[in-house]
Amino acid sequence: MQAQKTHKTQDIRIQADKGSLRLQFSSRLSRKFYNKPQFYKAVGRSDSPDNRKWLEGICQRIQADLDHPDAENLFDPTLEKYLGIKVTPKIVSLSTAIANPTLGELWDDFCSWKLSTKQICQTTYQNRYRRTYLHWLSPWLESEISSEMVNNMIFDLMRADNYQPNLKKLFNALVYMGDRAVRREKLSKNFFNQTKDVIVKPPKKSSQLSEAEDYRAFAKEERDVIISSFRSSSRSLERQIADLVEFLFLTGCRLGEAFALKWNDIKKDWIVFDESWSTESRLLKTTKTDTTRIFKTKGYSKLLFLLEKVEAQSQTTASKGFVFTTPKGKHFDRLMLNEAWNGKNKGKRDDKDLGETRYYPGVVTRLADEGKISQYLKPSSTRHTFITLQAQSGVDLKLLADSCGNSVDVIYNHYLGVNKDAVLLNL
Repeated sequence: MQAQKTHKTQDIRIQADKGSLRLQFSSRLSRKFYNKPQFYKAVGRSDSPDNRKWLEGICQRIQADLDHPDAENLFDPTLEKYLGIKVTPKIVSLSTAIANPTLGELWDDFCSWKLSTKQICQTTYQNRYRRTYLHWLSPWLESEISSEMVNNMIFDLMRADNYQPNLKKLFNALVYMGDRAVRREKLSKNFFNQTKDVIVKPPKKSSQLSEAEDYRAFAKEERDVIISSFRSSSRSLERQIADLVEFLFLTGCRLGEAFALKWNDIKKDWIVFDESWSTESRLLKTTKTDTTRIFKTKGYSKLLFLLEKVEAQSQTTASKGFVFTTPKGKHFDRLMLNEAWNGKNKGKRDDKDLGETRYYPGVVTRLADEGKISQYLKPSSTRHTFITLQAQSGVDLKLLADSCGNSVDVIYNHYLGVNKDAVLLNL
């Protein structure tokens, strides 16, 4: 009996809101009597010891009625019996009024709708909307949406050390979510419009600098040094992944597209890129541009020789087998490539059984540290290296754009612009 009584005392609580006292009813009572996920009632008094003592007496009277066997008749949902202040019809839910949902209810519905209408792919849904964004929003998921709740949410999100570009994307998604909820009469108004006035701090690097770094590339000689170093490495993973690295350099395909490549995607005179592998979700999805593209291989002897060698060594040449796997048939992914390319921290135990961590640099990190290449660049630089070398060598830009899933404008702006000595041919 005592445990049941303790549970009931949680039905109503005293809160302070901006220096004023209010009552908060449990979710059970809020839904039962007010048809709201969470019901609050301001009492019109400031937060002081005397006023709290007065309100505690009010709470005891309300709780006594709620605990009574005849609570349905004793409890007054208008609160006029206890406060002398009648709850207005606007607060007491009517069948025609809109009871604002909690943030969690609206976010779940919005995310599912975005996924079902293919506005976002499965990996974006899982990694961004259901992991990153959901984690950021977690303190307010059980709160009823209101202007006050949104204000508090904005303040806390801006104060936290969140990645600013993604935070801006979250704010845009919340505005979109609010507009949809209003149209569907799930929300009385779009409280999230407040986020439009928020000035999100720019990243530490300017957009121009970040963009320039995104399109950096290795010189042809550096590319060849990197490939050779993978092949001659003393570490098994680095040697095993060498074919994949060379393929990335020779095709300029995106990393996920190479991970997803199957033997039935390789035809006589071309390669079909129509899928991408997500390391995070472990799922196959469409390509980044959501299109299937053809990469012509006719006359491309270096690439054809590589594919013949991989096929000869492969144990998985079945129609659905992946092209790039370990000798044990394990699927290569971004984590394995990054370990071989960049490096990895690995734990070690010393004689005193104290935990230690040592960093083992990958191939490209070692080459940069030893001065054998001019700089360290990410694995995605394999794509930029291929496009840069092809563009500056005079390949047909339309063919190059189609092969890589870019536009001719992108190639002009980010790859040909690197060559300051480019001149028109004397035809």
